[in-house]
Amino acid sequence: MWFFADDFAWLGLRLELNTPRDLVHILFRPEAQGTVRTLSERLFFLVFSSIFGLHSPPFRIWAFLTQFVNIFLLVNIARRLTGSDAAGPVAAVLWTANAGLALALGWSSAYNEIAFAFFVLLAFYLFLRHIDTGEKKYWIWQWLVFLLGFGALELNVMYPALAAGYALCCARPYFRRTLFLFIPSILFTAAHFIFVPTPTDPYYRMHFHSSLGTLLSYWGFTIGALRHGPVDWRPLWLGFCAVIFISVGLAVFSWKKLRSGDLRPLFLLGWFVLVILPVLPLSNHFTEYYVTVPSIGLALLGAWAIVEARGLAAAVAIPLTALYLTVSIADLHAAEKFNYERSRRVKYLVTGLEALPKAEANKKLLLAGIDNDLFWTGLYGDPFRLIGIRQIYIVPGSEKDIDPHPEWGGISRFVIGSTEAVLAVKSHQAVILQLEGRHLQDVTNLYLPKLMQALNGRSFDFVDAADPQYASRLGPTWYPPEGGFRWMPKSATVKIASATKAGQVLKIKGFCPSAVVAAGPLDVSFRADGVLIGKASLNHAEQFDLQFSLPAQLIGESMMELEIEVSRTTQVAGDPRLFGLTFGTFTVE
Repeated sequence: MWFFADDFAWLGLRLELNTPRDLVHILFRPEAQGTVRTLSERLFFLVFSSIFGLHSPPFRIWAFLTQFVNIFLLVNIARRLTGSDAAGPVAAVLWTANAGLALALGWSSAYNEIAFAFFVLLAFYLFLRHIDTGEKKYWIWQWLVFLLGFGALELNVMYPALAAGYALCCARPYFRRTLFLFIPSILFTAAHFIFVPTPTDPYYRMHFHSSLGTLLSYWGFTIGALRHGPVDWRPLWLGFCAVIFISVGLAVFSWKKLRSGDLRPLFLLGWFVLVILPVLPLSNHFTEYYVTVPSIGLALLGAWAIVEARGLAAAVAIPLTALYLTVSIADLHAAEKFNYERSRRVKYLVTGLEALPKAEANKKLLLAGIDNDLFWTGLYGDPFRLIGIRQIYIVPGSEKDIDPHPEWGGISRFVIGSTEAVLAVKSHQAVILQLEGRHLQDVTNLYLPKLMQALNGRSFDFVDAADPQYASRLGPTWYPPEGGFRWMPKSATVKIASATKAGQVLKIKGFCPSAVVAAGPLDVSFRADGVLIGKASLNHAEQFDLQFSLPAQLIGESMMELEIEVSRTTQVAGDPRLFGLTFGTFTVE
């Protein structure tokens, strides 16, 4: 799996590291809905991207190494909780087959879930060791691991509830001691709500009234990989049956244990509910990998039920286990395939751009064939800055096929107007590229006629400063148009066609208001590429029509950037802006 979506924001952290002071800012400033995941995101990406750049295998290897440790811890916890050696590997199989782990293991930005699992499992394992041995060192180590867990994921605040829940169900003498673990969680939660602004993104707004429905959705996905629509060969009824039958099987097993006074099933079911609880209000943001750690509780409960099944119970447990593995592993493969293919498209695009000759890479790069998925998984995170490319856009017109998502910042920074695109291409300052398979192809000659057609007859030798459709031809200093004219400050620029032959002239129309010449004549000059085209002195409040012959030095260039400057500016009472002169049209004839 290569990088995609949020990965590029974290991969760019190394570009921000210039001084030791920057390191503190990088590691601890709130990001992405106010998160501060110092260990699982900041250090993870900063270290690996600094050493390996955009090579993804080391990121994946580290994620799997962490998961191997998680499996080791889970096996030992399962043996300890159930008293059965067989329950350890069975729990490991049930958990690693869970559908939620596909994205958690395959996407670098979701590594925080694998890291969170490590801290929870290790802290709980140490807590069990403390109970079994009575040795204080395990209690102290548990505290250290628990506190470090806050650097992995905010859901670490729920670990005290797990420890207290186990103590309440299975080790009452230790319950009061676990209450001290709640202090850091309460402080962390309070700090989060006090110092982190409420998210404006609708996907992260909390809706407490729908929490029960969200809980059932996560339960269905965890037990039967149940989705809202089919993603492969599995009919929806198969996942629904898996959820119903497996839930009934776990309920029957748990009820029998609870009737005999064994409260361990209550703790294991509580494991799922407690860890998933903080994300339930995010009903608009159902996320597969959120079940990574909650599913551990159900894997432990399921393994316990399987290893104790005898006779009729075994006859039921075996097909239910097979059903779970069938739907879950199928979903794993579907998710892996989907994310693998989308990440590969991003990889081929980025590596293709990285291989461009330096002269090409420094031009404006217009990307054709960018669909909605490729934009939001690839372009939006701006991976191009990681390879030194700054001027990159989608081909004009393709923005109509991309969801705008203003809550995420929109798509405007990758949009370029048709006029500006054609100007750049015709002046050899831009090329149009399209991803075809694994390779980038130069399709400039194919797309240029389409862009020309989109201009609707607008010519490059004419600019109407007051017409918004020519705004891309004006420099950034111009003020908004008003009354058929547009004000400039002391200086401004206009892109327009240059002379193609001797004898051509530049015609300029505008208006000189009385306030501008109240203090005396106003001088205005026009240059292009440092070459003086002409000067004029305006004495009266009137419309002006200037005309200058274009110097021979400008012949041959397809475009020129006309530089306009006035001798002074005027300020109107109540308006902070500095006004130079108003202009209408510019024409090269």
